[in-house]
Amino acid sequence: MAHRVRSPRKRSDRHKAVDCAVSGLLLAVDLLLVVAILVLGSEGVFTEDWMGYPGMTDPAGETFQHSAVWFLITAEAVTVGLAVACRLWITAGTQLVALTAGSVFIGSLSTYWNP
Repeated sequence: MAHRVRSPRKRSDRHKAVDCAVSGLLLAVDLLLVVAILVLGSEGVFTEDWMGYPGMTDPAGETFQHSAVWFLITAEAVTVGLAVACRLWITAGTQLVALTAGSVFIGSLSTYWNP
């Protein structure tokens, strides 16, 4: 008796619904992460005109931008890897776009050490 092998591209409706729900949840978490990095960095790290000018408050903030971008890239690698392993294609694509855009945005901001 031969069993049919199901293609990894074909998923049940329930699996697609779970994929959409997880994608939406992780997108909200991604946005909160980027906003948290902006809020923490606005206190003396980032020097963008639209953030105001509080003055440099923490000389140890030199690595903040690099650490924040590295954190977002690591989070992207982990979440995309888990999404692919679970065949959550929409979630994997959303994470690639959202976290890459977030890390590029954070990396492009001017700081006292990287004007």
